[in-house]
Amino acid sequence: MHTSIISTKRIILALAFVFSGLGTIIAQDSIPAEPEVTQKPLAKAAFESGICMDNITVAVPPSKTLEFVLQHRFGTIQNGWSDLGGLWGASNIRLGLNFSITKNLIVGLGTTKNSRLQDLQVKYAFMHQRKGGFPLTIAYYFNLSLNATNKTKFGDDYKFVDRLAYYNEFMFARRFNGMLSAQLGISYTHFNKVDRTSDSSARNDALAFSLLGRIKVSPQSSIVLAYTQPIVLNYDPAFIVRDGYNWMEFPKNKAPYANFSLGWEVSTSTHAFHLYISAAQGILPSEVVMHNTNNFFNGFILVGFNLTRLWSF
Repeated sequence: MHTSIISTKRIILALAFVFSGLGTIIAQDSIPAEPEVTQKPLAKAAFESGICMDNITVAVPPSKTLEFVLQHRFGTIQNGWSDLGGLWGASNIRLGLNFSITKNLIVGLGTTKNSRLQDLQVKYAFMHQRKGGFPLTIAYYFNLSLNATNKTKFGDDYKFVDRLAYYNEFMFARRFNGMLSAQLGISYTHFNKVDRTSDSSARNDALAFSLLGRIKVSPQSSIVLAYTQPIVLNYDPAFIVRDGYNWMEFPKNKAPYANFSLGWEVSTSTHAFHLYISAAQGILPSEVVMHNTNNFFNGFILVGFNLTRLWSF
C-alpha cells in the first residue's frame, strides 16, 4: 500500500515536470521573436576626394589616413600669348596636410601664397547615405584662416584678431547612380576686418550657396562642374539686400562675383587629380566667396589643378 502511494506520487511529479516543460516551450514559442535591427549598407561615396576644384566635398578618408594636398591657380587668360594664357602670370598655390582622426572626422593645416594665409580646417561627416536607407551624406566644414601679411595692411588701429577669417559650411551630397553625384552647400563667411578705404560698401559677412556635380565617364575619370554664388554681398548684376530697416543696392563694380568651374577628375584609391578652368584665383573657400573679382562669363578665366595623395597608418 505504502509502496503504491510512493509510486503514484512519483508518476504525478514526473508528469507535472513534463507538462511544465512543455508549457514553457509552448509559451516561448508563442512569443514572437523581436526582429534584429541591422543598419543598411553604406552607399558608394558620392565624391572620392575631399576637394573638387574650388569646392570642399563631404568625403572623409578612412581613419588614420594622412592626406597631402597641392592646389594651384595660374593667372587669368586675359593677357593672351603675352603670358601664355596665364601660365606665366601671377599664380596662387596652397600646400596642406590633413589627417583623419576617425572615419568621420578630419583635421588639417595649410599655407597659401596670396595674402600669406595660414589655415586650420575641420570636417565632420555625421550622416551617411545608405542603400535603401538614408538618402544623403551630410557633413560640416570649418576653416579658420590667418592673414600673415604686414600689420600695416590692417590700418592704424591694428589688432591681432583683424587677421582672422572664418568659414562654415553644411554640405548635402547624394550619389544618384553609378554615374551621377551632386552636392549642395550652404555657407557663412566672416572676416574680422575688411578694407573700406577703397570700398565703402565692403561687408564683413556673406552667405553663399554652392552646387557641385560629378559625371563618371570611366572607372577612374569624371567630368566635374561647380557654381558658387554669394547671396548677401553684392555681385554682378547688383543684388539688393536689407540692411537693418533700409533696402540697399550695392554697386556692380564692387562685386565678389559668382564662381563657375568646369574640369576633369582622375582618381584612384590613393590619388585624385583635378584639371579645370575657373574664375576665382583665391583657394580657400572664404576667399572664393568674398574676394572673387573675376567674372567667368566675361572671359576672366584661369586654369587650375589640384593633386591629393593618401597614406594609411
